[in-house]
Amino acid sequence: VTVTLHNHLPQETNLHFHGLGVSPLNNGDNVFLHIAPGQTFTYEIKIPEKHVGLFWYHPHAHGDVDRQIIGGMSGGIVVAGSERLYPFLKGLTERILLLKHHPIGRADYEELVTVNGIVAPIIPIRAGEAQFWQIGNIGADRFLRLKIDGMPFYLIGRDGYFVPRPIRMQEIILGPGQRFSAIVVGGQAGRYAFKSVEFKFDERQPPLPEVDLGTVVSRGPVGDVAAEEAKVSAQHVGQPLYVDALRSSPIANRRTFAFSVNQQKTAFFINDQVFDENRTDVTVKLGDTEEWTILNKDSQYHDFHIHQTGFLVTEVNGAPADFDGLRDTFSVPPAQNGKPGEAKLIVPFTNPEILGRFVFHCHVVKHEDKGMMMTVEVRP
Repeated sequence: VTVTLHNHLPQETNLHFHGLGVSPLNNGDNVFLHIAPGQTFTYEIKIPEKHVGLFWYHPHAHGDVDRQIIGGMSGGIVVAGSERLYPFLKGLTERILLLKHHPIGRADYEELVTVNGIVAPIIPIRAGEAQFWQIGNIGADRFLRLKIDGMPFYLIGRDGYFVPRPIRMQEIILGPGQRFSAIVVGGQAGRYAFKSVEFKFDERQPPLPEVDLGTVVSRGPVGDVAAEEAKVSAQHVGQPLYVDALRSSPIANRRTFAFSVNQQKTAFFINDQVFDENRTDVTVKLGDTEEWTILNKDSQYHDFHIHQTGFLVTEVNGAPADFDGLRDTFSVPPAQNGKPGEAKLIVPFTNPEILGRFVFHCHVVKHEDKGMMMTVEVRP
């Protein structure tokens, strides 16, 4: 894919292709590029053949990312071919729902959240009909806790990585940058609220309030919802998943990264350091698989994201993770009673396309802009 960026902004910008396991070098997914006002730059991105699903693009010019995304600079990337993993998807109505917050008052608490740029859309479905939905949080900072009142959904993947069988869910937490793929079965005729319910983002603040996102309208004659849900539950992937091999990979190195913030919340740290793009913080050998422990010493959630690769979350606060699949972004819970929140990750650096230098960071973008980011270099 060739993408030409024309910078008509008064400040620097660039592009990041979030979730794609592509080269970070030269005119690839290189977030160290500084495209000045008035300049033009052409990216060339080699899309991995087997990495299908929903991804997204956004600027990554450190210090300006939050205002540029809030200003509208993000969008979805759909890599077709999900039906190769789940043949059941072939022929289903597919919906791409891109969610973005727009601060209209106090940040995080008085916000408008749009769906594909629309306020409170109507989403049609028939009673007993299965649809394939791919939903992404492509906003800068807002956590969403999504549900459709009275209508469960069947999770089949997160962040472009699929799971062996559908998982029936009533709600799902979607931090900034996160996506998921699901099969939704229309309930009996009626109107169903699609919304983000109350979410405790910060242990020291009131919960983020409920936000109405839209309405799912089920029409048509009475359908056999139970029979269709049973059919969905019986589906499974049609080929082996990479996560199966990753679980048994030998661990070459173990590292710990602590996320913290100063009292004034003006500087955000990883291992007590703010970001410096000229410093290489982590060096990894191509072919290695590592275990990373992410500690959250703050009262807020932090949204861990690494470029160029996914990871498997194995433990959260000492308990087995509730999602046994890969992802590229994960919401690390806040500290409680003086004890940091903790997530253990298995991170593969095995894809030869990712040789080079890139970053990992908190995807609450205002935290990233204030320093919560590090560099990693994968060497031969």
